[in-house]
Amino acid sequence: MVATTDSTSMVNNDLYFIDSNKGQPLLVMNQHVYKCNKKTPSKKYWVCLVRSCGVFVHTDANNEYLYGGKTDHSHPPNPEYVQIKQTREKVKKRAVKELMSIGKIYDEEMAVTTMN
Repeated sequence: MVATTDSTSMVNNDLYFIDSNKGQPLLVMNQHVYKCNKKTPSKKYWVCLVRSCGVFVHTDANNEYLYGGKTDHSHPPNPEYVQIKQTREKVKKRAVKELMSIGKIYDEEMAVTTMN
């Protein structure tokens, strides 16, 4: 997790990554989810997953926050989506590593997951 301050808006950004269904990294910042739109050798350009939103973030090649454009999303944050993705990742990783049935792994992970 990286916490930095954008000098233009002075907003503390809680930045971390989760995996998409296809195994690609998704950036999570302030409970909003972004996908990588473009990569250069020195920067990554991320756009909000909600297509009509238009909010974007730039990180360097090491995924350190550099810049974000407008900060007003056209939708509320979705912490439940992030939590579901994180739980799904845990189940997938455990299913690969453990001999336990997928159903039992799922039940155990759901028992410890608390939805808000």
